[in-house]
Amino acid sequence: MSLQNNKIRISNKKLSNIVTINCIFLILLFSINSHTNAQTPKKRVVMISIDGTPDYLIDKFLDDGTLPADGAFARMKKKGAYAETVLPINVASTGPSHISIFTGASPSKTGIVGNTFRNNKQNWSSPKLSAFSQPIAAETIFQAAMRQGKKVMTLAGVGLDYTNKNRMTDYMHMYPVISGPSLIMDLEITDTIFNQMDTESFIKLKTTTKSPSKAIFEVSGNFKMPLYFYLKDRMFNPMYLPNQPTEIFIDTDTDFKNGYSAIVNSQSWTGMEIEKNGKKYNTSFRILKADEKAGQFLLFMTAPAEVYGSPNGFLEKLQSNCGLWPGEPENRKQTTGMVSEKIWFEQLDRLAKYSKDLIITGMKEKEWDLLFGYFSTLDDVQHRYTLTNSRQMDYKADNGNRPKIYAEYIKKRFQIIDNYLLDIFNTAPKETNFVIFSDHGMIPIHTTLIINNYFEQAGFNDSNQNITAVSSGTAAHIYINKEKIKAIDYEKLLNKLTESLKSLKDNKTGESIFKLVANQQQQKKYGLYNKDYSGDLFVSCNAGYSISDKLLPKVNFFVQNSFDPKMFESENEATKNFLLNGTMNETGRAVHGCLATFREGQPIFYAIGPDVPKKELKNFYSLQIAPTVAKLLGIKPPMNAEQKSSF
Repeated sequence: MSLQNNKIRISNKKLSNIVTINCIFLILLFSINSHTNAQTPKKRVVMISIDGTPDYLIDKFLDDGTLPADGAFARMKKKGAYAETVLPINVASTGPSHISIFTGASPSKTGIVGNTFRNNKQNWSSPKLSAFSQPIAAETIFQAAMRQGKKVMTLAGVGLDYTNKNRMTDYMHMYPVISGPSLIMDLEITDTIFNQMDTESFIKLKTTTKSPSKAIFEVSGNFKMPLYFYLKDRMFNPMYLPNQPTEIFIDTDTDFKNGYSAIVNSQSWTGMEIEKNGKKYNTSFRILKADEKAGQFLLFMTAPAEVYGSPNGFLEKLQSNCGLWPGEPENRKQTTGMVSEKIWFEQLDRLAKYSKDLIITGMKEKEWDLLFGYFSTLDDVQHRYTLTNSRQMDYKADNGNRPKIYAEYIKKRFQIIDNYLLDIFNTAPKETNFVIFSDHGMIPIHTTLIINNYFEQAGFNDSNQNITAVSSGTAAHIYINKEKIKAIDYEKLLNKLTESLKSLKDNKTGESIFKLVANQQQQKKYGLYNKDYSGDLFVSCNAGYSISDKLLPKVNFFVQNSFDPKMFESENEATKNFLLNGTMNETGRAVHGCLATFREGQPIFYAIGPDVPKKELKNFYSLQIAPTVAKLLGIKPPMNAEQKSSF
């Protein structure tokens, strides 16, 4: 009995020793795992697109000190990876370029063959398609990351919206969609006065008979909502001070006493959000002129834009930190003089700061692996203010000083973006890798070719719907109407059209307008041919020329372009109207859409972070960006990617 008990005691002792050893082993294993996890933090990548940034300008500004030696670009060049040359796709415009960057695939695979284009299967009278809304035929880096278990946040970008689940990410702030007209309202006081609590008085305002716009908040094709305005009567307040700013209260119903929607003062902007039919719209107000003694005011409202965020509550969280979407710069109203240059730059700079704030706020969220942010600032300012070609209409304006003045505008915005990148770098989690890129550069423009006008005047009868061109800045797809042109006549027309375009020359210099005139077989060499969307011909201009696809019978097919009405005041009314209403990538002083070989049209690529080698990259392709991001994330690249990681 005692022996048996002794055996039991021995067995218990052995068991105790075994348990102790196992516990020690588990503690050591946990310690090793904890140490390993501490040494291998979560991989994170922030992608930032700085739309329209030319590589040659970054190089120039780093060399001449415009961008400081301790700035973001200098830091990336010194401590990270950068491309000496970036070759974009051969229709380097915002829509197709971004989609190809996101997918790593050329337009031939994505189906996005231009900023605008046609479907070869659609009825001839059907509207043009847009790169910004057209379905993408290839997997994006965002889809690839989510498919492989990563959390993705996108804060505005091409092809990112709620129209299809493949265009959505785990967290997203859709780039707002302009949904209605901006307003310039000339207001005057009425006899209607509201008193509140014997301390405040408000005078109702109304639009004058000469007001450029009616006081109606409109979402085109959806709804119209009257706006009501009330001036705060400062003279009524016993605490009145003469230097106080003018305040106008904005309401969306007739009962002012039940509250108001927004207040704008004469010294700053204010935002307003309208929710209707399950959608949200943001706009901003600015008092342009205020004369309280005369009772006259000029109020500006930016174009309403639909805003969207996902999941529920994410948009509200962003707005609580960043405010409401401030709106895009009003280009056409600046051209016509309804909005001043000062106000245009206020809009530009407000949007730049908002874009930065979105990225910084997004990075503070815990659950993300890949974050995408976007700046349109440099694209906007260069479209409007690039003045470097002596043939540009206003090159000698302001006693020859305008190019220098405009160059300073551009330099300042490059410096702002450089500073904002530093703010972002300094706020990011330490384990973050950054990939900074642009979609294209900018080509200075002196002449716009209204290509469908040319077809009409050359006898190709565009107005009879035999052919049409759809433009993307300096390039265009040209489609032959196979519903009208018999198969037997097709090759003859195609050849005649090809020769006509190749022989088209500048009527002042004799220079050929087009660098490339390519049929569908030739388009394959440039990664542009897609059987469903590519034109029968594709044309791309030499430097200095842009393309408009309008058809304007009373306008010459060659037009010198400018945004200054004084420069074209001697033109006929049809030409004036064309230039006053031209889009940025049509009649801009700088335009994109060029072939990859144009130096001024080549974009940037920089990267910096704990997993990024210090390296100069030669002959870098924009299609390498998505595979490079995938490698930094530790995942496989998008399924249709054509290139490999750059490091």
